[in-house]
Amino acid sequence: MAKRRKKFEFLMNTDWMFERPIDREHKEYKLLSYFQKMGEKLDNLELYPGFIELSLHLMNVQGLIKDKKIVYTDKKFLGIDDELLVKDLKAKQLPDMTDDEMKEFIEILTFSAPRIFEYFNIAKSVWTIVFDSVDMKIKKNQKNVLFPKGFFYYVDDKTKKYYVWQYIIKKETKQNPEKMSNIILIYNDLINDLTLTKIISNFSTFDVSDIKVSPVFHMTSSGEFPIDETLYPMFKRRIASHINQTKVLEQYKENKENLKIVKE
Repeated sequence: MAKRRKKFEFLMNTDWMFERPIDREHKEYKLLSYFQKMGEKLDNLELYPGFIELSLHLMNVQGLIKDKKIVYTDKKFLGIDDELLVKDLKAKQLPDMTDDEMKEFIEILTFSAPRIFEYFNIAKSVWTIVFDSVDMKIKKNQKNVLFPKGFFYYVDDKTKKYYVWQYIIKKETKQNPEKMSNIILIYNDLINDLTLTKIISNFSTFDVSDIKVSPVFHMTSSGEFPIDETLYPMFKRRIASHINQTKVLEQYKENKENLKIVKE
């Protein structure tokens, strides 16, 4: 039942302004073509990976304006839901250009920057609508939210399909301060006689001892959105945010208690 993650490539790399010919009219057509493709995805309410790519293009034009450097990434994305972390970003110098090409580049950047910013805000609005539509309830082992393994599930009322994922939260390191979630779709089928407990027991790769203490999140959405490109990435981020907030709260309580002991 496990489903492979879809690989993807960006529609337009951040070197696009410097691909020959460096000509404003040519680049306007290229940018408008990119927006048309992105627009089709947003019309279908498909947020990812387009939202990540738009974020990268926004950071790139900001880098070009501020530092005259190209912001890019050579990260190999394994799925449309992959995060783009700060550590994945790189910067490089502008390529050699003639005076005429430099003049064209400045005009291209002047034309492109506000339009990319505007389009990013449109995508951000869609992102907010989806995020606000998502609700989450902890159905099992609520006290174990910080346990590094867990499950979340979603029932699509329209298609009558059951989706169950398992996740592992990796430990933070100095090289990778941001937490990464290793998430696998372990079950994807029409609603049947299998209960959630049976699904997890039959399809999870976790040890029985881990399954017993793992938190289980029930995800819902008040809207109709694509699973792979929109809901799943949002579920993932919503759960990660809840776990991080819980960790911060627990650390605050621990520090407050330690301070109280010292004072006594």
